[in-house]
Amino acid sequence: MSVKYNDKVFFYIHPTSSEPNKGDIMHLIICLAEGLREIGVEFYSNVNYWHESPEKEQYLFRHDPKVTSDDCSIVVLQTDGYRGEKILPQNLFHPKRKYITAYLDCEDGDKTYLEAPEFKKFDFIFRCHYNSKLKYGSNFYPWCFGLSNRIIHELEEIPNFLDKKRQLLINFRHWKKGHSVRNISCKKLVPKLEKILKINNSVEKDVPPIEDPYHYLHWLQTGKRHYPTYYERLKKSAACAGFGGFFVPPWPKNPGNLINRAVKQVLIQLNLKTNRVVQWDSWRLWESLAAGCATFHVDFEKYGIALPVMPENWRHYIGIDLDNVQEAVNRIAKDPEIIEIIATQGRLWALEHYSPAPTALRFLETIHKNKRTVDFNQEKYLTVGK
Repeated sequence: MSVKYNDKVFFYIHPTSSEPNKGDIMHLIICLAEGLREIGVEFYSNVNYWHESPEKEQYLFRHDPKVTSDDCSIVVLQTDGYRGEKILPQNLFHPKRKYITAYLDCEDGDKTYLEAPEFKKFDFIFRCHYNSKLKYGSNFYPWCFGLSNRIIHELEEIPNFLDKKRQLLINFRHWKKGHSVRNISCKKLVPKLEKILKINNSVEKDVPPIEDPYHYLHWLQTGKRHYPTYYERLKKSAACAGFGGFFVPPWPKNPGNLINRAVKQVLIQLNLKTNRVVQWDSWRLWESLAAGCATFHVDFEKYGIALPVMPENWRHYIGIDLDNVQEAVNRIAKDPEIIEIIATQGRLWALEHYSPAPTALRFLETIHKNKRTVDFNQEKYLTVGK
């Protein structure tokens, strides 16, 4: 892997997110920054953030008072820090800027762009939960949660598949309530699947892992999402449920439209489904893949789930057609070894395409290929080669 890139990236991080006990995990920029560091691209930030070690003051994002956004060619923000207040950094879009603006969007809903029109000014919006059947702005590109080094570290060594428990791990914090896709999928699938796989739906109690400074630090920084016991149970499971999200109507195609959101609530109340799913992404999905579990979700193609690099159903994951759940159950019952094949291939696929380095390269390549849509400094930004 070789990268020719002479400019710099600047991250704006909301000041409150830099406090470890706030739990405002900026997962998308963490993955991106770890990848940029791996491929040798310089980056800076307005505050220190993401404490990497409990033993010393070592941050992934380091503030250098000598470097501002105007010294860099790409400026990046993530949803979380600015979602509540809807306040962007002062003069972010000033007329003399020479940098491209990129917004990493993991917003659960789709109201941001209606409530805060200034978000439309971004040159690039990398959208998690992207649905290919819905309509977004011309500056939107599909993105995802992906894998950080923290997750990869916890799942680096996994047992031989034959030593795993032949069980489906269902580790939802809000089991049997919450996401309609999760509820309907599990209601249809689990009673049929439990004849083939044991069901394990235990969930971690909200008890901090204080006995280990490293795990305790990440428990704080991730908003109580980091549990070594969870990762151990995940690694020892043959399969894991990654269902999540909500069904939305086929019209209007704009997911932020008031009518679309109103119908979405009706679908939730009446427990109805469509062939369009939003808010489908999660840490659990990627943790399951990286742990070498056969990962269950709805069929990505059928329900419009879009990723920058798409997985293949029944090769990298098990995508359920909710109109024909029995077909999937029969296929697994007829070919029990398919669980191991999918678990192995899914792990390799996730690490190849969604670990930090390929994530950073994809980010830069997307900007490079589409930078002519930006009105200034067209030729300056980057050249990426492999």
